[in-house]
Amino acid sequence: MKFKPERFLNSKGNGDEVFDITGSREIKMMPFGAGRRICPGYGLAMLHLEYFVANLVWSFEWKAMDGDEVDLSEKEEFTVVMKNPLQIHLCPRWK
Repeated sequence: MKFKPERFLNSKGNGDEVFDITGSREIKMMPFGAGRRICPGYGLAMLHLEYFVANLVWSFEWKAMDGDEVDLSEKEEFTVVMKNPLQIHLCPRWK
């Protein structure tokens, strides 16, 4: 079985390649799988993701663009996502 990365790409006709991992149109990829075939490294990956996000929160000051409040409304796609994308300004806490 040969790896073919082009199967994850979807051409819009203008030459741009787009891949939607949200699953709003179709499910092409589930990174960790499910059931009997679930990835054995799932637990370790989740620990690393939590550590990575914690370091982002600790290392930067997070401010909403234009001083607006962050809109936390949700919409359902393959998972629950933000209705309006988060737009922020990150400033390093230390220089």
